[in-house]
Amino acid sequence: MQKVVKLGLILLIVTAVSAGALSVTNNFTKDIIEQKAIEANLAYMREILPDADDFKVVESSAIADIIEVEEAYEAIKGGDTSGYVIKTKTSGYGGDVLILTGINVDGTIAGMRVASQSETPNLGTKITEDEFGSQFEGLSTDKELKLNEDVDQVTGATISSTAAIKGINASIKLFESVLK
Repeated sequence: MQKVVKLGLILLIVTAVSAGALSVTNNFTKDIIEQKAIEANLAYMREILPDADDFKVVESSAIADIIEVEEAYEAIKGGDTSGYVIKTKTSGYGGDVLILTGINVDGTIAGMRVASQSETPNLGTKITEDEFGSQFEGLSTDKELKLNEDVDQVTGATISSTAAIKGINASIKLFESVLK
């Protein structure tokens, strides 16, 4: 009986020390991880709207009204608004899919980038490729987009394609109802 209690205490101490070490590591690295995510998003925004001089966070309570929308950025060029980049989060086959959609002030889609995903390699991950993403460029925001009507889905990756278009449609909805 004493041996079981002794082993239990040793296990408790090892677990507590490990948890403490992970907690300290998390506290030291969370700001770095957050900064890297912001830098990656900024790089994607510059790819989508390369003419923009700067990006400014859009402060509006209406953003929270559209379920998939995480945040929105105003693209500034020469002191004027040249477009918007909207970050959405939808559910894909392997988990959350974060998409950045650029929309020009004239109501055309400038482009999209998948910022984060955990879809099936070589299948669902094809939503990150230019062949899929370039289909959205130049499309109008005057209506909701439909798979296999407005854009082709990735063959064999219906859930991933649906997650992508759902995020882009949420961006269109925010643009048309709030930002336009």
